[in-house]
Amino acid sequence: MKRELDDLLEILLTRRGISSDERERFLHPSYERDLHDPFLFSHMERATERILSGIARGEQIAIFGDYDADGVPGTAVLASWFRKVGAPARIYIPNRHTEDYGLSERALRELAGGSVTLLITVDCGISNAAEVALAKELGMDVIITDHHLPPEILPDAYAILNPKCDGENYPFKELSGAGVAFKFVQALVRCPDAPAVGGVNWEKWLLDLVAIATISDMVPLSGENRVLAYFGLSVLRQTRRPGLRALLNELRVNPAELTEDDIGYLIGPRINSASRMSHAMHAFTLLMTEDMREAQALARELEAQNRERKELVEVIMEHAHGLLDASTLPSLIVVGHGGWSLGVLGLAASRLVETYHRPVFVWGINEDGFMKGSCRSDGTVNVVELMRSVGEGGLFANYGGHREAGGFMVAEGREHELAERLIAAYELLKKPASLNGGIKTDCTLSLSDVTQDTYNIIIRLAPFGMGNEKPLFLFEGVEVAGVRNFGVKNAHVELLVRSATCPARGVVPAIGFFARRTVPHAHTLKECDWVDVVAHLDRSTYRSRPTLRLRLVDVSRVA
Repeated sequence: MKRELDDLLEILLTRRGISSDERERFLHPSYERDLHDPFLFSHMERATERILSGIARGEQIAIFGDYDADGVPGTAVLASWFRKVGAPARIYIPNRHTEDYGLSERALRELAGGSVTLLITVDCGISNAAEVALAKELGMDVIITDHHLPPEILPDAYAILNPKCDGENYPFKELSGAGVAFKFVQALVRCPDAPAVGGVNWEKWLLDLVAIATISDMVPLSGENRVLAYFGLSVLRQTRRPGLRALLNELRVNPAELTEDDIGYLIGPRINSASRMSHAMHAFTLLMTEDMREAQALARELEAQNRERKELVEVIMEHAHGLLDASTLPSLIVVGHGGWSLGVLGLAASRLVETYHRPVFVWGINEDGFMKGSCRSDGTVNVVELMRSVGEGGLFANYGGHREAGGFMVAEGREHELAERLIAAYELLKKPASLNGGIKTDCTLSLSDVTQDTYNIIIRLAPFGMGNEKPLFLFEGVEVAGVRNFGVKNAHVELLVRSATCPARGVVPAIGFFARRTVPHAHTLKECDWVDVVAHLDRSTYRSRPTLRLRLVDVSRVA
């Protein structure tokens, strides 16, 4: 059995391109060995000196953060250092519903009115050349910390920390916004002239925030991100933050059993729900509060907002399906309505990509009468490059984002022009979709392999995410021994499957969450059907009863 498990580990590492020389580092990350020196950032020394001199002179300092589950934790990372050294810093996170993404004239004038002379951005700012110029006119130095793709002309900031900038020396390019903020704090802690924080590697206690951001923002979990997420999960399981402890309690997550899935499916969406449904400062306050009563109230509030968010997405989805004719859909979808809630358009776009398997741009109307929206790729195009290619002629008031997801704003009444130009550009830029629906398994297992020993091998590769996908297995020729639909509107399905070749194993549960859209054939199965199953091996801790099960990705009948 040990030889078979060693073979499985070898297969999984090889499939992920982990060479024999890299395996020790991959399987056993080291905080001291595997993180790069933060002063490799070209502007890091300049940035740290400006922060420390500003504190010494008693300047008014502000931190301007993005409103998502990367920017909010990233802002908390930097704010935690300021709190620790006893230096006041004003926090400004824009209102997702009434303000643009990134720096704005409104925010800058408000901050200048409060005598702010040093402004630090988190997870934004790299595309705000005009706004940074205005900040300088208003008497502010700006330090940009960001990770988004930079434009051709960079802002004239005092310092820029962004690993993606051309000519930047920092060796790892895929940090999250919070990851860049963490490197900034890591550098500040090392400065000999910085106020003492107490203890070696004090900043490691900030990694719970970095893990939330790194996993929520779906940056590749390779290189330095793997190290940050690996140790961040460890810190999160023992977090000192009352807000995170209260949120985990509200979600009924046992901290000791917490995984990256709990961040991706539970914690991240709750942090995002604050900005989508009200204001991101509620989530920021949850992360920063030192009062357990306040933490519990905020956790309950975020959970209520998340329920409301789900309801709004369902309303948009039903309306969008009515607006789209599946038989005549173009290669790229542009859909919107003036009544749709701006805060949940990105979620609706992701759901539409799942349904229609093509890039989607979804828009609503903001208070200023602009079409403001979100877009998601199906993997065949970089949506930022796509928007850049049609940006000539002032179509977009602004746009930005990542390869897979972005945001945009267009003058009202130009929806037909937007669709026509995006579709035309997409036809020139698109790459072929992967074959077989993109499903690639690591290897074939039998139900007799569904054991704790096998699971222990798999989790040695954790945490999983983009760039280190959770292992996916094919189980051939298994019999359906039972089918059960459950959840709201019977959205989920549980199959009980067994194998004729190993009857002693008994039945194995196979769960498909939201199966009607994610595993559509599962709802058509009945007892005694023979099927091939593609699934992850999963460990459920429902009601504190650890159980091994399969998480369905695909299922098909066999003769």
